[in-house]
Amino acid sequence: MNVRTLLFLALCLPFTSAWAQGNADPYIREGDRYYEQMAYARAAAEYRKAVELGAVNEHVTKRLANCSMRLGDTLEAERWYATVVKFLNREPQDLYHYAEALKSNGRYEEAEEWMDRYLAMVQPDSGPRRSNISGFARKFQQDEARFTVRPVSINTPQCDMAPSWLGRDQVVFSSARRFTVGIERRAAWNDQPFLDLFVAHVMSDGGLDQVRPLEGDVNTKLHEGPATASTAGDVLWFTRNSYFKGRTSRSSNGVNRLAIYKVQRDGQAWHGVEQFLYNNSEVSIAHPSLSADGRKLYFVSDMPGGFGGTDIYVCREQGGQWGEPENLGPLVNTAFNEAFPFIAADGTLYFASNGHPGLGGMDIFAAMPGQGGAFSGIINVGSPVNGPKDDFGFIIDPSSTRGYFTSNRPGGQGDDDIYAFEMLAPLEQRYLCTGLVVDDEYETPVINGEVLLYDDKGALIATTRTDERGEYSFAVEQDRAYRLVARMKGRFDGEQHLSTENIAQQQIVARDIHLVPDAGVWLRGTLRLKDKLGFLAGANVTIVNLSSFFSETHVTGDGGDFSFRLASNEEFEVLFEKPGYFSQSVPVTTVGMKQGIIDLNVAHELRFEEVQMGVPQLFKYVRWSTDGVKLDPIARTELDAFAERLLVNPSLKVEIAVHADTRGDAAAKLTLTQRQAQAIVDHLVAKGVPKERLVARGYGSERPRNHCVQGVTCTEEEHAENRRNEWTVTAVTP
Repeated sequence: MNVRTLLFLALCLPFTSAWAQGNADPYIREGDRYYEQMAYARAAAEYRKAVELGAVNEHVTKRLANCSMRLGDTLEAERWYATVVKFLNREPQDLYHYAEALKSNGRYEEAEEWMDRYLAMVQPDSGPRRSNISGFARKFQQDEARFTVRPVSINTPQCDMAPSWLGRDQVVFSSARRFTVGIERRAAWNDQPFLDLFVAHVMSDGGLDQVRPLEGDVNTKLHEGPATASTAGDVLWFTRNSYFKGRTSRSSNGVNRLAIYKVQRDGQAWHGVEQFLYNNSEVSIAHPSLSADGRKLYFVSDMPGGFGGTDIYVCREQGGQWGEPENLGPLVNTAFNEAFPFIAADGTLYFASNGHPGLGGMDIFAAMPGQGGAFSGIINVGSPVNGPKDDFGFIIDPSSTRGYFTSNRPGGQGDDDIYAFEMLAPLEQRYLCTGLVVDDEYETPVINGEVLLYDDKGALIATTRTDERGEYSFAVEQDRAYRLVARMKGRFDGEQHLSTENIAQQQIVARDIHLVPDAGVWLRGTLRLKDKLGFLAGANVTIVNLSSFFSETHVTGDGGDFSFRLASNEEFEVLFEKPGYFSQSVPVTTVGMKQGIIDLNVAHELRFEEVQMGVPQLFKYVRWSTDGVKLDPIARTELDAFAERLLVNPSLKVEIAVHADTRGDAAAKLTLTQRQAQAIVDHLVAKGVPKERLVARGYGSERPRNHCVQGVTCTEEEHAENRRNEWTVTAVTP
């Protein structure tokens, strides 16, 4: 039984079918009917009959691929998707599913190739994108010694899954094993027996034994599980198809959704089934996990307003009632599926997801506890707990050393199996920078090329060499800036930059480094952000030949890098532009040069700041003598630079404001500051700034920045704070 059975669980009653012999169309129609009812095992059987009759068309092939993926048969899914992606009118989603099937079969490099093709189709204007599937696979397989993993002896050829603690020495889990004799009912989704809840004893070595059905009113003719118990073991919350007091509820389109129920322990049995407050026949509410104090109930739902697929929510106990469901947000939830939450005693949330980077199928992740009940970061628990197949239903004891999880990996008893683990070291997040080194002349990867990693102060941190694919990899730290350099004989050194302020979500930063022949003159540089970590990506860099007026424009990459090949013995102007940022312009000359690299960052401070509308900015060096309106040489130098900025940013309109302190005659100060503001404007106009872009405002003592109003005794430093000269962007014209 595939994990998705319990993710969406829209189960149908048994159906009968009839078809004509020798014609594929009836089989396709019957398969379509089952497919729309989510009876994927039965749909696949009909489609295979159609294929045997020669119907190997796009519709049937895609449906067979989708059925195989939903049933957890990733090898069969890979085979059919390999055909689907060859159709001329294939859709981007087909490439995505093929990549996911390949990844679930451990074929990471091929999966990366097809996922990168998918990214190129859905984001054609954003440049090459790297999915880094193979990089993530290496990352998540680095610390295999952290866990020891072994299957438990109670597994059967049927589905055994999702254990949960029931006191200290028992677990409750879901299983399709049969303990009774009678008519066997099967789920339409995968044609497997329905799940019931069972109890097992926890042995001293972590194994499980003494399996028995959960006694009482919980198990029914439909699916039950997963479940969660209170710390005292007297209350049990569990998942079931929507079935209460002998009646089955269906959505408006006939789907039997999932719901959460509560029972109380009565001796060895469980009675008094109650519905969870937020059950709704139109959506699934499932996979409960109760916090150790019983004050929070985490669960999974596909309710509207989420991030896509199934999301994890939490309800908080408020005076005997559960508060409104709260989505855990984009740190945990993705556009795909998150499920099987477990909140550990230390506040760590373990859950399964196929939306975060993983090793294939569903992987198990840990959301680390942060401030104020929020979560601070996501960690893939890695191999050997996670693998290419579905891994989910992770629980761990209060000491954070032992526990269980579920997997459909090869080598088990069959279908989903329960595995015991021991965690030998705490989880630790590691971040990587990876990429390819490419020889631009031949467009080939550079094998065994040297790559160096420097910090933002120029200190060498590490060196490595590229592998047989031309790929390199470095461990990096969060909130740092780095410079990468690649070297090869006969080529100029290649450079790329990166910052890791947002790496918590990405985990891997990709930078490909291109090497060009060491001939001719090359211009390169890196655009950084002013007064904060990071680089300016997506900026237009335009270089203009001042003799021929030929221009060329490149767009900076994620590391703010750019490069151009230049003609010798010429003069150029380079313009840097990005909407929302102040533009800059710098001159460049190649006079007297025949070969080499011009690094603009050596001679220029290429740092860029955002245009902040309505936020006053200080002139640092404009000072006035008493009752004076004359600008001194230092002030004129600062204003000359400001005039150049305005000329390079012709869309900005600016207010020039002068403020005085509150001492003396207010009316006189108002007149004086207006004259001073006009003096600044006149200087800027004399430097070529159009006067219609400038407004002079003398505010006198009307707008003090501190408490020093008239009549209040203040120090000279406090009065000086109110004497200021400012400029403010008031408008940006098209």
